[in-house]
Amino acid sequence: MKKKHLITLMIAIIIFVLIVLIVLIDNDIQMNECLELNVPKLTKRETTQLQDSDLFNDEEVIKIYLSKNQVKNMKNKIEKNGNWKKEKIDERLEERLKFHTREEIYNKIPNIENAYWIFTNRSNGIKDKHSVDELLEDGMYYAISFGILDLDNNILYYYEYDR
Repeated sequence: MKKKHLITLMIAIIIFVLIVLIVLIDNDIQMNECLELNVPKLTKRETTQLQDSDLFNDEEVIKIYLSKNQVKNMKNKIEKNGNWKKEKIDERLEERLKFHTREEIYNKIPNIENAYWIFTNRSNGIKDKHSVDELLEDGMYYAISFGILDLDNNILYYYEYDR
């Protein structure tokens, strides 16, 4: 009888671990598509979300702590991708992100000088998913992602907003 309970418990634990891994992988897939690079899955993370996203729009910032080697590998891939920018963040984009944030979530990303950033508009019917101009021309309704890789502190920030 004890052996049967032990086997049942082990199966339950395996199923639980598989479900957790599927959730982690699924969340990273969308992030990877928006950032156009693979984000290490098993890293220390801090997530700030809306308190009640059922009543409001989805919004979150994920702060991902990386090793120096992970940042070096990411930087090599980013430098080959023309959608990541090394210059200062477009002021119009930053103004729009700060204007629409709820509960000061976007403001969890500090002012970072030495960084790469990428903006992705996930809205339907857009022509250029990385165009800040197209976002500004569009109305109030959109789904966007924003990534910024802090090269000095080895931190990747991922901001997502769905309206």
